[in-house]
Amino acid sequence: MCQIGALSPDDIILDFFAGSGTTAQAVLELNVQDGGKRKFILVQLPEPTGRTDYPTIADICKERVRRVIKMLNNEEAGKLNLEQAKQDRGFRVFKLAESNFKPWNAEAPKEAESLAKQLELHLHHVRDGRTEQDILYELLLKSGFALTTPAQTLTVEGKRVYSVANGAMLICLERELTLELIRAMADKKPERVVCLDDGFAGTDQLKANAVQIFKTKGVTSFKTV
Repeated sequence: MCQIGALSPDDIILDFFAGSGTTAQAVLELNVQDGGKRKFILVQLPEPTGRTDYPTIADICKERVRRVIKMLNNEEAGKLNLEQAKQDRGFRVFKLAESNFKPWNAEAPKEAESLAKQLELHLHHVRDGRTEQDILYELLLKSGFALTTPAQTLTVEGKRVYSVANGAMLICLERELTLELIRAMADKKPERVVCLDDGFAGTDQLKANAVQIFKTKGVTSFKTV
């Protein structure tokens, strides 16, 4: 099927019923044959299997892709190939889930006590158990970037900063921001900057300084989430 429908070496093959991952294996093996750079997107519901090692069909699919990649890499190891560049066989797994951020309940009663509870809930509005990677990719999507957009991890003033699309946007999810970090990020002159609101720890002066520093350096958009 791939040989019929994916003639171009740069095609993207989409399989909405991935099953055990046969499409991924076919794409990877076809790339080996002709040196193509085809990509695949697999979609699979987490249907239960009744097994303990691979609880869902999605788990079987992921494991098959890993094993095929390992097999192809092992076969390629030690071979001297001057005609084809080494192929990138990495892949990412995403799960559909609700937002990492707690939504404001607009239907809650409007009396003072209820509003106070809403405000208290949103002092720390990131859902429990969410990782930096979870938040990062949600912010990428909400900022208009594809999930395949490169996000390089930088260390700036001892803090972790994600450089998106070759520095077009900087995302910092640290919970203890400093003025030195803000200045160092601004010196990189990104177009956009996103930080966690928790990072300012309720320090309005630091946030106000950040707004002015980024504005001075030409940052067109500075947001906190």
